[in-house]
Amino acid sequence: MTKEKRTATSQEFRLSPEWIYYLFFLFTLALTYIYLSHRTDNIVRDIESTKKNLIELRAENITLKSDIMKNRLRENLEVRLKDKDVKEPNRAVTVIKEVHGE
Repeated sequence: MTKEKRTATSQEFRLSPEWIYYLFFLFTLALTYIYLSHRTDNIVRDIESTKKNLIELRAENITLKSDIMKNRLRENLEVRLKDKDVKEPNRAVTVIKEVHGE
């Protein structure tokens, strides 16, 4: 009982066109999967950075609104005008109307 050693020849490992198409299809699917996963990661990173910027801009907006409201108060207006030597009149302002050519 001798065992025959079987050697692989190139004819045994031949790829049929169906196998080549199938491997090409799998390769294309793998590349598509990798591309889409990288693209998704980039989109998620962009969304996170945009959320951070939105939070910062919202805080800045609230701060600016409060500053504007504070500066619109009469007391603050008087203080700012006092620095520029503008004073409130002591008496009521009278309006002089001119009568033209009667």
